[in-house]
Amino acid sequence: MMRVAYFDLDKTIINKDSIVPFMIFYLKKNPSSIIYYIALIPYFILFYLKIINNESIKYRIAHIFKNIDIEFGNKIAKEFADKIIPQLYYKDALEEIKKLKNQGYTLILITASFEIYAKYIAENLGFDKCMGTELWTFRGKYTGYMYGKNCYGSGKKYRLFTEHFFTWHSDKNIAYSDSISDLPLFNFADTKVCVNPDKKLKDYALKNKDMGFIIVNWR
Repeated sequence: MMRVAYFDLDKTIINKDSIVPFMIFYLKKNPSSIIYYIALIPYFILFYLKIINNESIKYRIAHIFKNIDIEFGNKIAKEFADKIIPQLYYKDALEEIKKLKNQGYTLILITASFEIYAKYIAENLGFDKCMGTELWTFRGKYTGYMYGKNCYGSGKKYRLFTEHFFTWHSDKNIAYSDSISDLPLFNFADTKVCVNPDKKLKDYALKNKDMGFIIVNWR
């Protein structure tokens, strides 16, 4: 039976959320997109006040890619994955990924981060597949809109089922995440590794050790 290891990205493989560093990097590479950044300000305020949710702000952030060529966007995304992300890796995450590859695991990166750059991070780390929040393209350009669901929370479960890339519950499968939002992802694995977990996930894991939850501290 195939053994699969599912990994979240932000605060699991790297030590922070990747979207803000990417937005800063992207703006430097494409200054003309500043108009879309200015339009985002009120939505960020609403997000931090918890008036709008993760999916709503992600939908708005997607607008920064409006009308750019796919090739141009991918070039910036790859440069970000190659130059900026390596500074953010948890050393322990890299060692764990290497160990699992040597043990023959199929590695799946499944993240709420935009797939435009997450796919290059997955490629650099030797993952077999990447699933992230997708951007809509049309006639060789990014439209500035998300394609499908935000790959967050239950959205990860949706992607795994709709793309038919999962194995039925197995005591060999492992999932890694830092957040309580990934409980739907943990359901795909018997061993559920909570990486530097947020308080809600830590409390949940401590109460449910018999369900395969373990806590690790990665640096």
